[in-house]
Amino acid sequence: MAIITNLQVKCQEGKGPEFLALVKELLPVTRAYDGCNEYNLCVNPEDSDHIELFGKWDSKAHFDKYFQWRVDTGAFEAMAPFVEGDPVIRAFEVDTVY
Repeated sequence: MAIITNLQVKCQEGKGPEFLALVKELLPVTRAYDGCNEYNLCVNPEDSDHIELFGKWDSKAHFDKYFQWRVDTGAFEAMAPFVEGDPVIRAFEVDTVY
């Protein structure tokens, strides 16, 4: 069953555009990662410093392997100067698609 992942980020005031630029560099590699089917980069239209990423993965195991690779390669360290607090990371199993 497919997994949808969600990364919620609240950027420091005014840092949303810089964060977006960094993420846009990272996402093509993410999309090419084994088990990744899709990624959506979303910006709150009322608060451009609130950004969420939604990914569709073949399985939780695929996402977990990818996530650990991103941690090991320093992606989250690179994001830290733009982020306020800790990002929220969640994964959901798709039950039904309409």
